[in-house]
Amino acid sequence: MIPVIGFCTLKRFDLAERLMASIDHPVEHLVIVDNSGTQEWEPPRVELAKYQWNIRVPKGLGLSGAWNLIIKTTPYTDQGDTPYWVLVNDDAWFAPGALQVIASHADRDSMNFPDIEPKWSCAIPGDKVVTEAGLYDERLYPLYFDDNDWERRILHAGIPIKRIEARVHHENSSTLNSGYQTQNHKSFKANSQMFNQKLVTNDYSEGNWSLKIRRENRWD
Repeated sequence: MIPVIGFCTLKRFDLAERLMASIDHPVEHLVIVDNSGTQEWEPPRVELAKYQWNIRVPKGLGLSGAWNLIIKTTPYTDQGDTPYWVLVNDDAWFAPGALQVIASHADRDSMNFPDIEPKWSCAIPGDKVVTEAGLYDERLYPLYFDDNDWERRILHAGIPIKRIEARVHHENSSTLNSGYQTQNHKSFKANSQMFNQKLVTNDYSEGNWSLKIRRENRWD
């Protein structure tokens, strides 16, 4: 059984439902963060999920904030400590049998990636990643350079990167193609500057959420 699958969605609920329909292996916790702020979408029930949590927030948490929330709210399962989390973009979907392969090969002492491009479209951090490298830096809002920063901190902590031969398909940039180009350009530039500042100052921290940055980089 997969301990946790989590994703967030902003606008393309049709793609989110495609992802959910591709779940063909038992999962204990399916956690969905609805970042849209519209209260318009009612996610369908996934029968293979023992527990399904549909979380609506008034204003979007961004990708890093949503994925952090998924990890924070599922520290353990019915079997004990959560060994890993499957964090996946809503515009991705699992090939038949991929989740069974992930369940058999995910390593709690590694940062795991299935066969997907770009690789951060589905990340499977073992719990050692969180305990030793921390979570996403939520100052990198709502996305971009958050994954670069986390990978840099993961490698700095001496945690290995592991590839799992499980195919996960991905429809790249579907959210940006839904009308967020202007906001994306602004936040991309701001996050690039933040990431470069962390490089220059040898900052390997996960940072702290910033109200100022959240307002400046807003997509809502």
